[in-house]
Amino acid sequence: MTLQDYNALQEVLSELRRQAESVEAQIEERLGYIREAQIHLQAIEDLEPEDRKIFSPRRVEVLYKEEIGRIKEEKAVHEEQIRRLCSRREVLERRISRLEAVCRHQREHARSRRDASLMELENIIGRIESSSGYIDRNPIQARQELAIIVKSLREIMDRMRDGGTSGP
Repeated sequence: MTLQDYNALQEVLSELRRQAESVEAQIEERLGYIREAQIHLQAIEDLEPEDRKIFSPRRVEVLYKEEIGRIKEEKAVHEEQIRRLCSRREVLERRISRLEAVCRHQREHARSRRDASLMELENIIGRIESSSGYIDRNPIQARQELAIIVKSLREIMDRMRDGGTSGP
């Protein structure tokens, strides 16, 4: 994965997180409407004094039937919206989780590649140090060691070009 791809993935992840926050805010807003409706229904129920509840042939439900019906309809609409929003939130959370796993795997993979390259470079440094002793005593041996070192460095560079341009 290139650094550009990794950055694009991070942007998508950020956008999904913003959408999840927006959905959460919408759910909270709808829950507020439902709480208000419940309070309103309770207030209508509490309008009638206790004596009248017992002795009156007309109940509050009959007197305020239209208003209670309207409030219950609004409440049902908000409850349905909350169900849809919860479903959307679950989808977003699954996608966020998957993308976070991909990013985490990419970071770990890049770290392991860097560690492997560092170990190889340390090995090459050791070979350079040992071959420097051959320059005066055995120039042919020194040239052979340097040729091996150059080959190893080229291999590392090729690997870094092919897979080393990845993101964190």
